Amino acid sequence: MKRYLRLMFLAAAVILLMGLPVRAAYADTKITQKDIDEGIAFCRDFPVSLQVDGEIVESDVPPVIIKERTLIPARAVFERMGAEVSWNEDARLVEIALGTSEVKLTIDSNIAFVNGAQALLDVPALIIDGRTMIPVRFVGESLSCGIGWDDASRTVLISSPAVSDTTVVSDIRIKERDDYYRVTIEGNGVFKGYRSFAYTDPERFGVDIKNAVLDPDEFDSGDMKGGRIKADRGNDIFSAVRFSQFDKDTVRIVVDLKEKVAGRVSFSEDKDKIYIDFDKDRAREHEELGDVTSDGLDVVDWRAANKLVVIDPGHGGNDPGSQAIRNGVEVLNEKDINLDIALRLNRMLKAAGVSTYMLRTEDTSVSLYERPAMANVANGDLYVAIHNNSSPVNPNARGTEVYYYSKKCEPDYGIYSKRLAELVYKELLQRLGTEGRGVKSEPAYAVLNKTNMPAIIIEGAFLSNDDDLKLMLSDEFRENYALAAAKAIIQVLNESVAEESD
Repeated sequence: MKRYLRLMFLAAAVILLMGLPVRAAYADTKITQKDIDEGIAFCRDFPVSLQVDGEIVESDVPPVIIKERTLIPARAVFERMGAEVSWNEDARLVEIALGTSEVKLTIDSNIAFVNGAQALLDVPALIIDGRTMIPVRFVGESLSCGIGWDDASRTVLISSPAVSDTTVVSDIRIKERDDYYRVTIEGNGVFKGYRSFAYTDPERFGVDIKNAVLDPDEFDSGDMKGGRIKADRGNDIFSAVRFSQFDKDTVRIVVDLKEKVAGRVSFSEDKDKIYIDFDKDRAREHEELGDVTSDGLDVVDWRAANKLVVIDPGHGGNDPGSQAIRNGVEVLNEKDINLDIALRLNRMLKAAGVSTYMLRTEDTSVSLYERPAMANVANGDLYVAIHNNSSPVNPNARGTEVYYYSKKCEPDYGIYSKRLAELVYKELLQRLGTEGRGVKSEPAYAVLNKTNMPAIIIEGAFLSNDDDLKLMLSDEFRENYALAAAKAIIQVLNESVAEESD
């Protein structure tokens, strides 16, 4: 009977590996040590081999089947294909980049990120015998690999994708919408990234598309000069779109502007298109703002006005965050003061001409992993999480601290997490009068390591400290918290375009 049950289990695993539909029942099920031990024991009796591009891959930790999903050692397979596999010990995060595709998995988490978009896993990445083990089908297909199963030899068959480091730009077009003009750049694969810029005298807005080449069949780019698309006469924002093969792996798009209005750059959902949108009313609105807002903030440079600032009021809904309870009475919930400050920050930034996106505007629930996913989908340029602190075991703990996590992509944004964190921290200490606890790098926080863009977390003060709590209950504290963050954000946005002036 025992052998019969094992064979039934084996058959189910084989069916799954062959790609036949099986109900995804484990997305919210925690993998226990018992599950791991049973999977290892089963694969000890019925070993599974790995083959990459026709060659057997040896590893000190063999594949293991857990809850009908096969996990394989990350480095042993994907580095063999030429992928870049990196491990962040603090965040327990494995990143695999192959060509223009990227997958991020956190150990023991059922949430993964594929090219910045959130995806659910039936079985998470695990640490087994000191090795990072990842679900082969999910990761392989996310990286466009071929995945198969040889029943006779019990071998997982993996074939490398036809990887190219460059994406071919196949089409560039202009289309008018009711409220904006859109320039669409279309590719034959995933666009890995871009860097936007703007110039004055004359006004131009441009995008450098990384790891991209113009299609020689569509564009006469052999001499590296590219071409020009003339806009319709009725277009009051720009006169033409020029494009060129700027260097061997960069396509440059330059929009010749009639008005001082920056484009809003974003990806399509599958990242095979880049959009540059020009709001028809944006230039007029920015000119009406003047130089300084009623809060005393500088108006953002027009060239940075369309860089999107994502504001995340921490916690919310059924998650109150930290709580100030005195003599059994609930005095303050963190979720409420976070939202109050975030709404003030949003108001101040918009008054200064900054584009913003609030993850919540009411007392609603947003899960931890939804937050970076929402920011990535929105194509944010900067992520600012508004929080306050608590230390139930140490009521004397007090003050302000700011967290950041520097990313390799930050030069593309012209914005640096550490620089923003330092500016915010300086402004907060000056305006709040709180004790300084420092600016700290923290790669383990999900909203920092899973957002595509530069990101910081602000911790204003401690609900658990009586002196800090008195401050937090005042309108002055909340207004100054928002004002300090707004001033620093505007400064880094302006710095991000300062080097682009002629």
